[in-house]
This record gives sequence, structure tokens and C-alpha cells, in this order.
Amino acid sequence: MWKQRLRLPLAMLAALVFYWAADRAWGIGFYLRETKEELKLKYEVTVQDHKTGRVTVVFALVDEGRLKPLDEVQLVIPAQEKNEDGSNWMDLVVSIDMVKSDGEKRVGRVHLLKELAERGQIQLNTHTIDGKMDGLTRLHHVIPIAKYMNNSKDIDTPPAAKRK
Repeated sequence: MWKQRLRLPLAMLAALVFYWAADRAWGIGFYLRETKEELKLKYEVTVQDHKTGRVTVVFALVDEGRLKPLDEVQLVIPAQEKNEDGSNWMDLVVSIDMVKSDGEKRVGRVHLLKELAERGQIQLNTHTIDGKMDGLTRLHHVIPIAKYMNNSKDIDTPPAAKRK
């Protein structure tokens, strides 16, 4: 009799453990080491410095290359402090709205503090490489924004917008 009463709780416990394990396995992701050229990606990154402590990052994606189709393009700001295991928490992770422009070109803009842009990244995320999809593996191509900060275009702020 007591065995019959334990069946349902044990089945529920087994289901809970299975669900928990599946939930953890779903989030596996890998950072790609291949270069932009090796992945046949075509994109441009420009940083516009407003001289107000803020910048506008413009990301223009011309060709998704070997990562086609991309799942999303994200702005990621890693935390300054590292965890004990060497990994980072993220201070900010947001999707960049990519709007179609000339032909197949898609453009996304992000306006943020210059200090955040210096440690920020644009990440191209996909589950597909070379046309082969793996639903359990997420792939990330990382584009550090700091690399483009030195080539930033200065934008004069209108006098009315300048702060004293």
C-alpha cells in the first residue's frame, strides 16, 4: 500500500529532475574562433562620437556568410569584474533591431555611453553553420566595439544641445 502512495511523488520527482537537466543542456553556446573573412561575413561597424560622453554604434550587415540564417544580432556589455571561474556576468544584453536598407543590407543603431561601448560587443548568434542546423548548439561571432572606437567619426553637437 505504501508503495502505491510513493509512485506518484517519485514519478513527479523523476520528471522534475529530467526537466531540470534538459533546461541546463538547452543553453550550450560556443564562441566561434574563425575570423570575419573565414566565415565569409560582410559587415561594417562605425562609431559616431557625439562629444557628450555618448556614442552611436552603427552596424551594417551586408552578408551573413556561413552563419546564414542568423537568429539575432545582440549588443552585449560584459561586466567589468570576472567570476571565480574566469567567466563574466553581463551588465547588458539587448537585441539590435536590424532594419533593411539598400538591397540586402540590414542596419542597426545603438546609442550608449562611451564607457559602455568601450567594453561592448556585437554578437551574431545562430544555430546554423554552413547550412547545417544544430538546434542544441548556439554559435556566437563576437565583434568588439572598442576595435572601431579609434576610427570614430566626431559629430558636432548643436549649440542648444551642449551642456555647461
